[in-house]
Amino acid sequence: MPLNEKNKMKKLISLVLLTGLLFTSCKPENNEKELSEKEKQIADSVSKVRQKVKVDSLKKTNPLLIMPPDSNFTGDYIDKYPTGITKFKGFYRFGKRHGQWISFYQNGLPWSEMNFDKGLRSGQNITYTETGKLRYKGIYKNDKRDSIWLYYDTIGNLAERIQYKNDIVEKKLPLK
Repeated sequence: MPLNEKNKMKKLISLVLLTGLLFTSCKPENNEKELSEKEKQIADSVSKVRQKVKVDSLKKTNPLLIMPPDSNFTGDYIDKYPTGITKFKGFYRFGKRHGQWISFYQNGLPWSEMNFDKGLRSGQNITYTETGKLRYKGIYKNDKRDSIWLYYDTIGNLAERIQYKNDIVEKKLPLK
């Protein structure tokens, strides 16, 4: 083969190799294989088991902790004391408390009534003593106290009135 044809052949081979290299390097890498429906169910189950173990562990350190069964849970939630009396009841929307939540003492009397909007305290909050008397009440906006809060003594008499704005005390008000 003459020298000129050898150079042409080398150039052609180089061009083919370079083109092949260019195409393979431009292809998006897909190292993750597509999971089958069965594999997705198993992965979801494992995730839920891990979440439950985490929740149970955290509840052992703080028995009054309220956590959804999983991070995307939507539905009614009820937690009970070992005696069967309701401890908490409310609604989760996509893993966040939403709407009215009520907590109870072990004697069955209400402890607090609170409203949530997508996980943030919002609206009226009322808290009671174990005997059922008012302890305090006020309004939350965006998870912060933002109104006049009324605090009561152990026998139910108004003890203090405090005005909050954005969770900061603006002033203490006289009792009426």
